[in-house]
Amino acid sequence: MVIRAAPRKGRRGLDFGPNCYVLPEGTDNDRFFREGRELDLMEICRPTAIDLFCGCGGMGLGLEQAGYDVLYANDVSKDATETYRTNLRAGIVECKDIAQVDPAEVQKKIGRPVDLIVAGTPCQGFSTLGKRDPGDPRNSMFKHLARFLRELKPKIFVMENVRGILTMRRGWGFTEIRDKLEEAGYLTTCMNLNAANYGVPQNRERVFLIGFKGNSGDLIQPQRDAQKATVRDAISDLEFLDYGEESRTYQGPPETNYQRRMRGECTTLLNHKAPLHSRKVRDRFAAIPSGSNGKRLSGTGKRDCYKMDPNSQSRTVTTLPEDLVHYCRDRIPTVRELARIQSFPDWFLFAGPRTTGGMQRKVTCCQYTQVGNAVPPMLARRLFESIIPMLDLCTFPEAS
Repeated sequence: MVIRAAPRKGRRGLDFGPNCYVLPEGTDNDRFFREGRELDLMEICRPTAIDLFCGCGGMGLGLEQAGYDVLYANDVSKDATETYRTNLRAGIVECKDIAQVDPAEVQKKIGRPVDLIVAGTPCQGFSTLGKRDPGDPRNSMFKHLARFLRELKPKIFVMENVRGILTMRRGWGFTEIRDKLEEAGYLTTCMNLNAANYGVPQNRERVFLIGFKGNSGDLIQPQRDAQKATVRDAISDLEFLDYGEESRTYQGPPETNYQRRMRGECTTLLNHKAPLHSRKVRDRFAAIPSGSNGKRLSGTGKRDCYKMDPNSQSRTVTTLPEDLVHYCRDRIPTVRELARIQSFPDWFLFAGPRTTGGMQRKVTCCQYTQVGNAVPPMLARRLFESIIPMLDLCTFPEAS
C-alpha cells in the first residue's frame, strides 16, 4: 500500500491515519516527503530503534523480524559489525569504541526520533563462568547507555545481560545500574527469560532491564511456546558432516518444522565446517555419554566438555566451542550448528575468522565468539513484539 505525500503548508505534521506517525515540527521534511513522491506506508509506520553493543546482530535481527526500523548500530568489534552489516538493514553500522561516540552526533546522522534503544552490554564481568571481577571495566559500560538515553530520550530502552548480574556484589551492582538508568528519566522493570520457552532449542537465561519514559503501563511478558524444540529438531539435517569436513550443500530436505523455518529459501549451506580433531581428541569425545559432562573423561584442563542430548535442549552456547560436543559425531559443533541452536536462520552469514586463539583473541572476534555472545533472535523478536503496544505509535515525541 502506498500513499502520495503533499506539502505540509505549516502544519505540525501529516496525519495518515491512527496507525501512522505524525511527523513533528523540526523533522527534516525533505528526508521523508517530496511532493509527488510515493511512500511505502509500512516504512512510515515502523517503530524506530538503535542497537548498542550490537555484536553480530542477534537483537538486531530480532528487531527487524519484529518490525522495527534500526537506524543505527554500534560495536567495537570489526568482525562482528561486518557480520551485522552483511546481513541486516540498519541505516548506519559503526565500528567504534562507544566511549568515543557522541550521542548528539548520532542523532544528527539519523535525523529521526528514536522509539527504542537496546543494549547488549558486555557480560563477561558478571558471568558465573568468568572471574566476576567487580573492577572489570566492562561492568561500567551501562554508563554509555545512560548517555544515549539522556540525549536521545527514547520512549523505551532494553538492556540485556546474563543472570549473574543480579547476584554480583550481592545484588548491589545491579541496583547501582538500575538507579543510574532511572536517573535518566525512566521507570524500570526486570524480566528473567529463558530462550528455551520461546522456541529456541537451548537453555539460555538472560536478564532484560526495561525502562519506560513516563508510565510503564502493563508490559505483557512474551507468550511461551507450548512445546520446546530439541537439539535434534535443530540440527539433525546437518549431522552428516564428519570431523575435518566442510559442506556448502544440504544432503537432504529439512526434517522438522524448526529446520524448515531456519532454512527458509536458503539453498547454500553457510559456515558449516568441522574442525580436524586428532585421533586422541576424537577418542575422548567418543567416551562421553550423550547428556553428560565429560570434563573428567576428556583428560584436559577444559572448564567444560558437555556432549549434547539430542532429545533435550542444549546447554547455553558460549564463546568457547569446545564446551559442547556433538551428540553423534566425535567433534565439536560447527558454527552453523551452533547458530541453528541460537535460532539464527541459515541465510545469516558470519564474517571474520572461523576460530582464533592466543593473543589473536584480543584483536579478533571469530565466528564462534560472535555466535556465543549473541542474544537468540527468536527470543529477541518475542520480547520486542511485546513492547510494540507500549510505544504509542500515533505520534513521535515532541521535538525539543
